[in-house]
Amino acid sequence: MPSSGSRLPGIEGLRAIAAGSILIFHGWRYGSPDQLPPQFGPLTSIMPHLSLGVILFFCLSGFLLYRPFAAAVLRSTPGPGIRIYLRNRALRILPAYWVILFVTGVVLNAALLRDGSSEMELGSLAGQPATLAKNVALVHSYDPQTLLTGIGPAWSLVIEIAFYATLPLLAMLAVLLARRARTRGGRRLATLVGPLVLLALGLLGKAFAHFVRAHSDVGSSGWGADWYSVLARSFLTNADLFVFGMLLAVLHTDIEDGLLRLPRWWRYAAAVAAGAVALAAVHITSNTTGIGDAKYDTLMTIPCGLLLAIVVLPDPTPARHWLPGLLDSRPLVAIGLVSYSLFLWHEPLVHWLREQGLTLAGTGGFVVNLMVLTMVTGLLSWLTYRYVEVPAMSRRRRQAPPSDLAVSEQARAAP
Repeated sequence: MPSSGSRLPGIEGLRAIAAGSILIFHGWRYGSPDQLPPQFGPLTSIMPHLSLGVILFFCLSGFLLYRPFAAAVLRSTPGPGIRIYLRNRALRILPAYWVILFVTGVVLNAALLRDGSSEMELGSLAGQPATLAKNVALVHSYDPQTLLTGIGPAWSLVIEIAFYATLPLLAMLAVLLARRARTRGGRRLATLVGPLVLLALGLLGKAFAHFVRAHSDVGSSGWGADWYSVLARSFLTNADLFVFGMLLAVLHTDIEDGLLRLPRWWRYAAAVAAGAVALAAVHITSNTTGIGDAKYDTLMTIPCGLLLAIVVLPDPTPARHWLPGLLDSRPLVAIGLVSYSLFLWHEPLVHWLREQGLTLAGTGGFVVNLMVLTMVTGLLSWLTYRYVEVPAMSRRRRQAPPSDLAVSEQARAAP
């Protein structure tokens, strides 16, 4: 069970899809002995889009973490305690990250490091104490010389932590604005201010990053040791990727309280819209596809958010929708439970297996590499979940679930 809110069907399955897609992408991108991604003909163009799992994770965070705050404001009930919230976030993120960072970065010597020319190489964090300290504190993304070092995908954790720290401030802003509201509609507007602030922040950050790139002698990839790359991997530039999830949190509460009923056909319309926007985003950004491109990231938030909406919003019909049931199948739930550890383990293991000569080239080699990577990562992820994540999460303090909060008659009757 989550530390706040009731469990929603399909959430673990979405986590499994997000983590699994990133694992497949990195296995394809880095698994070959020559580090040249294998080609699958027309299907090759699909592979870079598997990195969208990062955006789906951001959408999930926006929805799940803003949901109890938004519900409290909308229902005029006490919200989650900020101290408990921050404690729970730390227990959820840090213990497993520190263990995996130590094993991969010190024991296996499979950490990403920057050499004297700022090129990436594989090695031990023990030989670079300053880089190790920044990785332990999850501030390495703020320095061009340590950006993307340690566990490669952990750059997204730095953004997540910035969101964790910002969310209580946005929640307090919503509470202050809601005090002046006399109706449910006024309180709803108060809960929408936070997402709008993050949308503006993200778009301004992207515009600033574009200005820096246009007026600096840096590459356009966003993966170098330069300040443009720092901006491209910052919360400032990626704040808008949490917005759709936060908006869903507000919408979910209104539907849960019986103040809004979606039409029967909305899921079909959402699926068509998600596909159309995804195709349009691929076409518009065909030359710069991938996480880190500003237009691509912002546009792809829409199909990721619509997928999340299809799964989490209450069904307007008595029959349960098939997708949450599929995502709640035992295999996907099992993967979803260990998805955080899987997310952290897999890329260092790809590099380590390759450097040990344990990967193969070509299309057939990719299949074998993926099977080996999945088995090794799955085993280590289960061990980390069982012996690190679960004990840490057992120390979390339970917040009042939004669905169990008392809904006043005024909240039900107000427009």
